[in-house]
Amino acid sequence: MKQLTVFVLFALVCTMGGFAQEKKEGAKEMTVKGEVVDVACYLAQGAKGEDHIACAKACAKAGGSLGILTSNGTLYVSLLPDDHKNGPNHLLMDHIGHTVEAKGYVRAKGGVNGLMIKSVAMAKK
Repeated sequence: MKQLTVFVLFALVCTMGGFAQEKKEGAKEMTVKGEVVDVACYLAQGAKGEDHIACAKACAKAGGSLGILTSNGTLYVSLLPDDHKNGPNHLLMDHIGHTVEAKGYVRAKGGVNGLMIKSVAMAKK
């Protein structure tokens, strides 16, 4: 029984190490500059800008995803941070409708771009 317990603990540690390695290998750290938008309204209606701030805030508070729309039209969806203490919108809520520079890890798969944000600040003009 002791050997089985040791084996299970060893397997668990190895698996956890694999997840950490996957994050480093599958993600690229970079800075993304663009407008913070409500993903659903942007995809459905092209909604963005100052006229859409109140709606985007309401959608985000209700659980809708926020993202960053770059000047070339690329949309980065905000992903859950590593610490899981806050939701993926936490760092973007105060910046809806504004242009920001967000630093974090970018992952792309199946045409979807995700950004695990480490920090965000208003963009310099």
